[in-house]
Amino acid sequence: MKSSLPEKAKLRKFFLSRRASLGPELRKRLSRQIATHLKAYHPYRRARRLLLYAHFRDEVETAPLILEALKEGKEVFLPRTYIQEKKLRLFRLFAPEELRPGAYGIPEPPEENPEITPEELDLIVTPGVAFDLRGGRLGYGGGYYDRLFERAPDVRRVGLAFSCQVTEKLPLEDHDVRLHALVTEMGLKEFF
Repeated sequence: MKSSLPEKAKLRKFFLSRRASLGPELRKRLSRQIATHLKAYHPYRRARRLLLYAHFRDEVETAPLILEALKEGKEVFLPRTYIQEKKLRLFRLFAPEELRPGAYGIPEPPEENPEITPEELDLIVTPGVAFDLRGGRLGYGGGYYDRLFERAPDVRRVGLAFSCQVTEKLPLEDHDVRLHALVTEMGLKEFF
């Protein structure tokens, strides 16, 4: 099978540019709409142990979502990136003030906090560069989330994106794990 790496690199550049073109106020407003749709999703409402991410640069903003989940009494976990191991490890977050810049400058929870394995989660909420209408996800190129998904095949996976990050079909490879649902400001779409 011919590698789609050059094509994926072009797609990343294109969709990152589209996402970056959203102004801060628009991004904040759309992020609130996305959070509202996610919070109405039954698997989210019933999730007790939840993997969220701390937004970075111009991703869908998750700070208000994290705070609300904590106030609701959900156990909120966020990833820490281990570059040498090419792995994400998941640590509980008790308060947003605990977040500190980690790998790539992404805010991460303390390593001293309780850790969970991916298969113990009830729901995984993931960022991405681009998404398609079949549950495909294009990440940043490190494969961190794909490896995480493989370790938790029975845990529902939901992507958060602005509608400008969605395309009809991405070039997926065998190792690319599909999402169960995608949430944009337009609503939520389930795939399987």
